[in-house]
Amino acid sequence: IDLIKMVNNICAIQARMGSNRLPGKSLFKLGNETIIERCYIAASYVDLFSSVVVLTSNESKDDELCNYLENKNINYKRGSLNNVLSRFSNVIKDTKADNIVRLTGDNPLIDPEIIEGVLKKHLDNNSEYTSNIFERNFPRGNDVECISGKTLLSLEKENLNEEDKEHVTLFIRKNIKNYKFTEYKINKKINFPDARLTIDYIEDYKLISKIYKDLNLESKKNSYLEIDQYLSKNKDLMKINSGIEQTKINNISW
Repeated sequence: IDLIKMVNNICAIQARMGSNRLPGKSLFKLGNETIIERCYIAASYVDLFSSVVVLTSNESKDDELCNYLENKNINYKRGSLNNVLSRFSNVIKDTKADNIVRLTGDNPLIDPEIIEGVLKKHLDNNSEYTSNIFERNFPRGNDVECISGKTLLSLEKENLNEEDKEHVTLFIRKNIKNYKFTEYKINKKINFPDARLTIDYIEDYKLISKIYKDLNLESKKNSYLEIDQYLSKNKDLMKINSGIEQTKINNISW
């Protein structure tokens, strides 16, 4: 681990207030915390990052989010609304990061163990891109991607379309054969790998609020195993958001 710590790894959480489906969700409450704060706390448990930063936009809609982050002493940077890739490129240039872990601000139940697992696998294999989103064996809402800084900056030279710029790693995923890619899977069998634990719609927020409250997560870190056991005893809860279909990008539900 000490060798790993000599490498400059940063974690960037992408978030904005102007979500079309659920505006303002970053600041929705979970107990005394907010969704974005919970994501930040989860990433901060991993002691392999030199910094954790929220990447948001320059739009006035995100002023409220930035004021909140400032009050909470949470590191943030602002950039282009639609060219999200440039937000990541800029933070890599600013921090000279060797690797960047990408999280999104709508996954407040993400397990720090999975974040750490993806990063370590990436470093062990000296990969350009490592993720757990190709063949899922874990609930949606634990999505983690790790990209080497050099690889992410190399995208600036590619002929990218608007979608590639908005969905930071889409170009890499579409051309995965051209990259040194490592896949991460959780090694424990769980009962509900198809549970939906991300927040895009109000039904998602209702389910996550219930899990958060019942498991008293405010005072401890998220555990996908604990959540899975809870869902095993409360199967009906998953009906709350079972009718929701994941948005497709490039005709694929990532």
